[in-house]
Amino acid sequence: MVGSNLAEAHKNPGSDSPGIIGLAGRPCDLGRRHGELLAREIRLMRRALLHYFSRFTFYVGALPLFALLQSLARLSFWRYVPSRLREELQGVATGAGVGLPLVLLINSLDDIANNWPSCSALAVGEGRTSQGFYLAGRNLDYPVFVDVLVDLQHLFFITLEKGRPLASLAWPGYVGVLTGMNRAGVALAQLTAMCRDHTLKGLPGGLRNRLALEQAATVPDLAARLLAHPATMGNNLLLANPQEACVLEISPRFSAVRRPVDGIITVTNHFQSEAMSPVKGSFPRRPPLAVLSPYHFTEAYSRARNARLLELAAGKVLGTADLQALLGDPGVTNPGTVNSVVFDPAERTLWIAAKRQPPVSRGDYREFRLWPRPLQSPPGQFRARRT
Repeated sequence: MVGSNLAEAHKNPGSDSPGIIGLAGRPCDLGRRHGELLAREIRLMRRALLHYFSRFTFYVGALPLFALLQSLARLSFWRYVPSRLREELQGVATGAGVGLPLVLLINSLDDIANNWPSCSALAVGEGRTSQGFYLAGRNLDYPVFVDVLVDLQHLFFITLEKGRPLASLAWPGYVGVLTGMNRAGVALAQLTAMCRDHTLKGLPGGLRNRLALEQAATVPDLAARLLAHPATMGNNLLLANPQEACVLEISPRFSAVRRPVDGIITVTNHFQSEAMSPVKGSFPRRPPLAVLSPYHFTEAYSRARNARLLELAAGKVLGTADLQALLGDPGVTNPGTVNSVVFDPAERTLWIAAKRQPPVSRGDYREFRLWPRPLQSPPGQFRARRT
């Protein structure tokens, strides 16, 4: 249970678990409290970005590049951000004593870079789990400043004036959701998908996910709400609740839904739906100073991870411990794995990798019971939709 830990604003010294932040109230209050509690860590995020830029531009080049990216984020994305998220982002900046452009950049850097192709995820259900309810797991991988991302990850509990309470595993200053679940037991994991269809005229993906997760009651509801906002890049989104799961493949102009086959669905960083073939893109070059090899930035690696996920899950009845072991498999994880999570939507529970060095999925996981488990329909009274 985590309820007694919500007052913890920071990671305890030497702790291998994420810090825990509880936020509640109006958007401006959520943001201001977020900024106040994590002001030091938000400045560390800024320092990490500048340090990375300085290593290949020298410091005199890092500051202009950093200023350019902040301006690009403000000029490109701000107009698409709904007013209540604008209030929250501004609140973070005010509470932390930093500029709004920095906070917006933290929330949109993935959309600008569009080159982190090494994440993996899956969902299993129906006859593939002991209770018949769906379980899901994900590795989130980055190629650069991975030690900072591991050390600064926090589990945010967000209680809104209007909307469903939700939990998000993210970083200081990050208002969006890349890995999260709401109180209705609807879970989401975002992965990059290589795509020719890319624009800076849209809502950053993490903020889009946050808005949808605040309201969604089911997987189809979540998918519809995600598609209601203009996308900026290619994404594969794993969506799951106790009764069903799917992968929503999206780009700014196209979308497709994949459903489980025999209770299993896997996803990495390439589109698998025929409908997305017109915008399927090539994989990027390895960015400067990446901890990953050039092979990690290829479609062959994405396909190899997807095949390994299917191989490990095939013909088995899986539990949460099995998914943890699967996510730590050498054919699935890599040196850029900065967080790893197993979702049990029926139990409203997350297991979060607690290791402090990447790949974090090669260590122990800590259980977080987010909310009390509601009454569920007995297994067998539903059948998840599938192809």
